[in-house]
This record gives sequence, C-alpha cells and structure tokens, in this order.
Amino acid sequence: MKRQVKKVFVVDRFLMVATVVVLLFANILSNWTNYGKQNVGKTQIPVPATKNRGSKVVSSNFEDKKSDSSKNQIYVNVLRKSTKKVERMSLEEYVIGAVAAEMPAEFATEALKAQAIACRTYAARKISKKMLHEGYEKQKVYLCDDYSHCQAYIDINQMKQRWGKNFDKYYKKIYLAVMATKGEVLAYNGEIIDSLFHAASGGRTEDAKEVFGQSVPYLQSVVSRGEEACPKFSGEFYFPYDEFVKRIKNFYPNLKFDTRKISSQVKVLQRTNTQRVKTIKVGNVTMNGNEFRSIFGLYSTEFWIYPQQRGIEIKTKGYGHGLGMSQWGANYLARQGKNYKEILFYYYKNVKICRVK
Repeated sequence: MKRQVKKVFVVDRFLMVATVVVLLFANILSNWTNYGKQNVGKTQIPVPATKNRGSKVVSSNFEDKKSDSSKNQIYVNVLRKSTKKVERMSLEEYVIGAVAAEMPAEFATEALKAQAIACRTYAARKISKKMLHEGYEKQKVYLCDDYSHCQAYIDINQMKQRWGKNFDKYYKKIYLAVMATKGEVLAYNGEIIDSLFHAASGGRTEDAKEVFGQSVPYLQSVVSRGEEACPKFSGEFYFPYDEFVKRIKNFYPNLKFDTRKISSQVKVLQRTNTQRVKTIKVGNVTMNGNEFRSIFGLYSTEFWIYPQQRGIEIKTKGYGHGLGMSQWGANYLARQGKNYKEILFYYYKNVKICRVK
C-alpha cells in the first residue's frame, strides 16, 4: 500500500513539473508570435540619437550598424548658425539632413534620390576644393546649415517638428533614398561639379553664361515641365512709392527718383533668353536683376513691373535662381516614370555619376 501511494506521488510530481514546463514554453511562444505580428513589414532604420540638452545629432548609430566599414566613413564638420556650434557627422548623415531641409518629403522617391546626389555633390565639391567656412578654418568647417550661404540642413529634432506624426514615414523614405545612392556624386571631366538646384524655373532653366558671364558645359538651359504645382511658381508684389524708393536707397543712397515720370524711371534694360531680368534701371541707378530681386524679396529674376497710380506692382514667374536642377521639375519627371539618373542627366548635361572614396 505504501509503495502504491509513493508511486502515485512520484507520478503526480512528474506531471506537475511537465505541465509547468509546457505552460512556460507556450507563454514564450505566444509572446514571440505577438512580437512578430507587431513587427511584420517594418524595416528597422537606424535613427541618430539625440541628447536632451540640445539638438546635436550623434552618428554612433550609423557606425554601430556597420562597424566593420566605419573606418571608410567620410566625416564632415557642420556649423549650426543658430547655436554657433560645430557638429561632426558622417557625410551620409549630413545628406539625410540636407535632403530633408531642401526637398519636400512628399516628393517621389526618384526625385529624392536625385536631390540626395545633388546635396552630396555640393558637399563633396566644397571639401575637395578646400572651400573652408570663413572664421572656422582651424576647425575644418566646409558646410553650414544656412541656405543663403551653403545649402540647408536640419537635424532629427527639427525633422520631428516639421513632420509631426509623419516623422517615421518620411525619415525612412529619405534615409532609403540617400542610402540607395550612397557615395554617388556628379562629375564633369573628372571634377566634381557645382550641383546648383532651385525650386522651380518658371518653365525653362537658366544658362550659366547669363549669370556667370561664361559658359559652364553642364549648366545649360533646358525646358522644365510640371512646375506649376510649386506654391511660389508665380507671385504678385506691391510696393507704395515711398517704400519702393526707401528700399532702394538703403542700398543706393544717391538714388534720384521722380514719381511723376514713372514710365521712364523704372525700365528693364536687358533680359536673358529665358526672360529673366539681366539689368534694370531705377531713376539714376542701374543694377542687375539679382540685386533688384534681393532688395524686394522677389521669388525670381523673371519679373515684370507695372507702375500704378500710387505704387509699383511686380509679377514674378518661377522660384529661385533657375540654374541646374529644378526640384519641382525633377518631381514631375519622377512621376512620369523617370529614374534618378535620367533626371540628373536631363538637368546636368554631359556629367557622369562617380563614387567618392
């Protein structure tokens, strides 16, 4: 009888232990399955870490992803104009921030790839030609985030502010576009080009000869379609005569302007083949179209002036300087099925795509 009870007791303990093991295994399997369901279709993109004290981008996550190739990474020092701080990051990390700042994330992927190469080319050219930022030569700063001086750049925190709930989607989109073109730059005759770009040309890009006074083989005028979607494709500006004269006198104190003879006081003297203003005369002052555009904050130098009874009306077409790649034109071509190479070869003539080392 005692043996029987003992045998039953042993069997019961065995069954109890076995049951616990099965339940633990089932729980682990269930958790693993749920994790898998939650992450189906998600591509893990390394996002640079941010510090709570500021907006500095840390490139360590990119290095950790491929530590064996980190020695081959190209690094750049970027001056953040608002904080006067210099941040060090990988070239590709910089390009991600430049593309995010320079082109709408909603644009087609092939257009973003073209922009990535244009941004990387711009940076690589400054580095290769040792075009150091004035005042930061010792720190070897070639780039800043001020679009009026270099090209624009935003960090992770700024991207989150700009995109809000769409941050993950847009960051992934731009990251993949940049990495798909990693290291690629544009070159002409073995030299990295000046990869100028602008928002919208107004229908036709400008020839470099009209701006620089000499021809640049890869910056030729081409038709650029599909730009009308650009919010600033056309613009209307109005300035009362007092303000009109005041603005010009800030730059030309000796200006003499007679509002009684408007038709003879404001006259466009010369236009380029693409109808952009080359030179204009206001009163006794003659200036180029870019100066006039800057004084009045116009969208482009393709403008027309209409004197009114109490002021000057100015109408513009296009947005930007008009040289090189049109961003809205590039997006149009991408939506028409063109790939990034076809887009770049259309706007930059006779160039080749090379890889920086």
